[in-house]
Amino acid sequence: MEDSDISKDLNYILIRSASPALASASNKLGTWVSLKIDEGWLPFGSPQMQYDGDKFYLIQAMTKE
Repeated sequence: MEDSDISKDLNYILIRSASPALASASNKLGTWVSLKIDEGWLPFGSPQMQYDGDKFYLIQAMTKE
């Protein structure tokens, strides 16, 4: 996971994708979220976006029961 980070805390994870191009960051996040859904995780809330002038950061919280 070069530019996508997954932080684990029991039944809660944050998936983050970063890229200078919004479309690229979005595609990467979508791929990671889909993989996690296949493992039984569910999105929690809407994805969040931040732009620091260089990169777009997209973050999705996910939960697992």
